[in-house]
Amino acid sequence: MSLDQVQLDPYLLARIFTQPIVPGKNRPVPQAPAAPPKVKFLGENQKNIALLIQNESEAYLNDELFNLLTNILNACKLGMQDIALINIAQYDAMPFTAWQTAIPMKQTVLFGIPPASMGLESIPTYQVVQVSGCQLLYSDPLQDISQDKALKGKLWVGLKQLLNV
Repeated sequence: MSLDQVQLDPYLLARIFTQPIVPGKNRPVPQAPAAPPKVKFLGENQKNIALLIQNESEAYLNDELFNLLTNILNACKLGMQDIALINIAQYDAMPFTAWQTAIPMKQTVLFGIPPASMGLESIPTYQVVQVSGCQLLYSDPLQDISQDKALKGKLWVGLKQLLNV
């Protein structure tokens, strides 16, 4: 049998020659978009408002801080059905844009989470900024707010601006 009579399957040839034989334009192989991570949160997120906390010791918040949060939400005319409470301590470090793909959010409050840890530039506390189409408010941790009346006032002013209360 001569080499002139050898026939190779086109599929096999494609597997052997991954680069083009003839120089020219190389077509990139389309990459499948990375699936957003599955994120657990407390609430129903009906109004796409994300509240991000970092608590290594508990699933979300202890009773005292949870009561404080529900009081804050009530003052803003919101309930748990309107928000997504996310504890980022349960996940590897992710940039803010990855959080946006994982959870629909129009407005976000970072409670004590440094913006740099989420790949964001420096953000002044209690001032609303626009980040990737989302309004963002950077706040002190809920633990600090629960013990300081001045911080509660600053948070209230920031939330009024963020949520148009």
